[in-house]
Amino acid sequence: MDIGIGSRRGSGGIALTIGLLLTQPAVAQVAPPGGYGDPSTVDVAGLYADACAPCHGRKGDGEAAGARLLGPRLPRDFTSGIFEFRSTPAYSLPTDEDLARTIVRGIPGTWMPAWGGMLNPAQVQALVDYLKGFAPSWTEFEAESPLAIPPPPTDTTGMVAEGRIVYAVLECWRCHGLTGRGDGPSANELADDWDRRIDPYDFTRGSYKAGSSAEDLYRTLVTGLSGTPMPALEPELVAFPGGGDEDVSGLESQLDAQLVAEVRTYLASQPGTAEILDLTMTELDQLIARRLWTLVHYVRSLERPTGALHWLFGDNPDFSAGGGG
Repeated sequence: MDIGIGSRRGSGGIALTIGLLLTQPAVAQVAPPGGYGDPSTVDVAGLYADACAPCHGRKGDGEAAGARLLGPRLPRDFTSGIFEFRSTPAYSLPTDEDLARTIVRGIPGTWMPAWGGMLNPAQVQALVDYLKGFAPSWTEFEAESPLAIPPPPTDTTGMVAEGRIVYAVLECWRCHGLTGRGDGPSANELADDWDRRIDPYDFTRGSYKAGSSAEDLYRTLVTGLSGTPMPALEPELVAFPGGGDEDVSGLESQLDAQLVAEVRTYLASQPGTAEILDLTMTELDQLIARRLWTLVHYVRSLERPTGALHWLFGDNPDFSAGGGG
């Protein structure tokens, strides 16, 4: 499970990127002060050339001249049609709202800045339409409907403790580690769809790339991060059986005895295979949503606030070039 992935920044990219970022206010100066107008009236080619092409390339392929100096991961290749940050199912196209959200918010911990304070809505929508023109996918397919995010539970009593068990059963620790620091036994074996080395996210950092609210994290769990090893947690995976029907023998050699005992106790309280099959769709949806919300609460409980010096000089920064969703 990976809610945000990247590699440590390279020193060669710092000066270059500072130079790129220093050019951004010029883009903000051409933004009209209000009455945002029609996206079709925006000089979007010029806007893209100024704001996006220095990293993503004029062809949208992430192959700008200096992009490789920003870090081991190239900026998003828009021509692939594969986007990590979506509200739609895994490997489907993102919605316009998904793309706009990434442009406006940026991607924390990467070189992709938040443009929301520098571009108006017409400019953002014009950029969304423009970058969709780089990928043939948008002429062949349409974005699927966003996956529903159920309302968070009002009573969160015991959710962190339960989420710790769900985290163990779903084996999130294999990549992210038992304490969420991205140091699980599989952490050094991961690669993205382009066969580039990729690290699991360290949950203790917080500030997740796809957004840090509880709803953002829930969305990431159910959509996955296309192009990375982070899968979507499909309903059939989350609806694991309890009542003695779940085999946990594989956990015994990996987890400490106390946690394994807690897993067994938890599973004994959960519906078995036959009971799950007898659930109505509403009841099944509620079971799945409950487990995912507990996982969200547990992951958020792992966050450890850090000061500016740690952010600048510790093992926290993640300045990969992975901008663009």
